[in-house]
Amino acid sequence: MLPTFSIMEKAVAASLIAAAAVVAYLLLGVHEADEDWEAFKAAHHCIDVGVESGSNRGGWRCDDGKVHHRWRQQK
Repeated sequence: MLPTFSIMEKAVAASLIAAAAVVAYLLLGVHEADEDWEAFKAAHHCIDVGVESGSNRGGWRCDDGKVHHRWRQQK
């Protein structure tokens, strides 16, 4: 005999499945754009502003007036 599930258990299971699907979609859709960074850095005359006491605190100041920080910044 198959187990029977209440409406609440079915709703919780459906919510968890939906959340897992959203997370998978976001992880698969992320685009780090490393191949575009070198071209952007050259086109916008970006200069390294250094590291402030940590591995990921540096950034790149560009001629667009912004300091761009990169995830897992590689210098």
